[in-house]
Amino acid sequence: MNTDRLVERLAKQLEPVAPLRRPGTRAAAWLIGAMLYVGILTLSMTSAADIAAVENDPWIVLPQVVAIVTSMLAVTATLASVVPGHSRRVFVWPVIALAVWLAALAAASPQQAEATAGIAAANREWLCMVQIVLGGAPLVAVLAVMARRGAPLHPAVTAAFAAIAVGTLSNVGACVSHPHTDNGITLAWHGAAILVLVLVCVAGSRYVLSWSAARRMSGDELQLDR
Repeated sequence: MNTDRLVERLAKQLEPVAPLRRPGTRAAAWLIGAMLYVGILTLSMTSAADIAAVENDPWIVLPQVVAIVTSMLAVTATLASVVPGHSRRVFVWPVIALAVWLAALAAASPQQAEATAGIAAANREWLCMVQIVLGGAPLVAVLAVMARRGAPLHPAVTAAFAAIAVGTLSNVGACVSHPHTDNGITLAWHGAAILVLVLVCVAGSRYVLSWSAARRMSGDELQLDR
């Protein structure tokens, strides 16, 4: 086929595409909806005694504040990762926040050998892991749909930040509904749940966040940020 005719034919088939909002704006919308979802899910599993225990222990509250900040930064990085040319500095902040969250939990954790045995014996924490992984699944799905509207430049990176955003926020709900007096338990069990979520999301990123998936959704037309 003649090149000029090909260009002319492609030009005639172009249709206007509405650009997406900026990553920060979309991240705020997701975070508001996600917090409402986690709040409702948490309240359905929480007693008045659980809420009182959280309010009276600053070592429970502080890591949760850091976790929410981490989620906010991670979801922003998720949606920025599908925007060509966006600054990669946005990826640094959620990593720093995640490190601060882990450090806060580690600093407040008992160091005795008995603490390690207590962590291993905390079988009720399986419920928290289920709450984080399965309870966070709908949030991952919504975030995947939002990310697929951009360009899948780094599927594994996008998926990892999405999992961190969901995992840290779901962790807050698990900590409120099942408050722990030992942050070592939170660090071990909740950290493991978030790690599982990250590994699952990264493994599935090739099927959900890929160029072929993007073409199936948008008909070869990707909506990019302004």
